[in-house]
Amino acid sequence: MKKQEFLQHIVNRLESGENDSLKMSLNNVHAQGLFSLVVDGSEAGKLTRIFIADKKLKPYGVQLHTHRYPIRLTAIKGSIKQYSASEVNYPDGHTVELSRYGYKSFLNGGKGLMYHSDRNYRVDEFTVPVGGTINMNTEEFHTISCSKGSMWIVEELGFDKDESLVLGVPFVVDALYTEPKQFQINDKVQAVIMVLKDMISDYNRV
Repeated sequence: MKKQEFLQHIVNRLESGENDSLKMSLNNVHAQGLFSLVVDGSEAGKLTRIFIADKKLKPYGVQLHTHRYPIRLTAIKGSIKQYSASEVNYPDGHTVELSRYGYKSFLNGGKGLMYHSDRNYRVDEFTVPVGGTINMNTEEFHTISCSKGSMWIVEELGFDKDESLVLGVPFVVDALYTEPKQFQINDKVQAVIMVLKDMISDYNRV
C-alpha cells in the first residue's frame, strides 16, 4: 500500500462519524502531555494509534523499552528522534550500564516491574524524517524524544510476547493513562485530519 493510501484510510476512519476505536483513546500515555488517539482496531495489540505531543518530550523522558508486539512507527509532524539500545558484551567509553527490568502489568496477571540485572548497552539515535517509517520487532529497545506538537502513527501488529522489557530507573504510572474528555478527542481528530490531508496532498503531486 502506498503511503498516501494508508494515510487516506486513517482520514476516512476519522471522518466516518462512527469510529468506536476513538473511545479507547487516552491522555498522558507514557508521559505527561502525550495523547494517544486510537484511530483503528478494537483489540489491544492490534490497534492503530496516533500519538500527539502537547509538550516537548525530552530525551529518555520515557525509558528505553521493548514492545510485546511488533510495531510500525511513522512520523507525520514535528521533530522526532529515535533512540535504540543494543546489548554489548564488552563495555567501553561508548556504552552505558543500565538496570534491566521485565514488565508485566497487573491486568495481565503480572507483578509490574521485576528486576533482572544490570547490563551494558550501546545507544544510537537519529531523527526520523516526516513520512519516514520505522519497523521494530519485540526484541528491540527504543524510546523517542520530540518537539511540542509532534505526531506519529503506531501500528500494533499483534501480540508476540506477554512481557516487555524496560531499561533505566524504575517508573511509576501515577497520574498517567487518564481518560480524556470528548472535546479533547474531537480537537485531536481535527488536528490530525488537517496534518494528514496536507501530507496526502504533497504525495499526490507526483
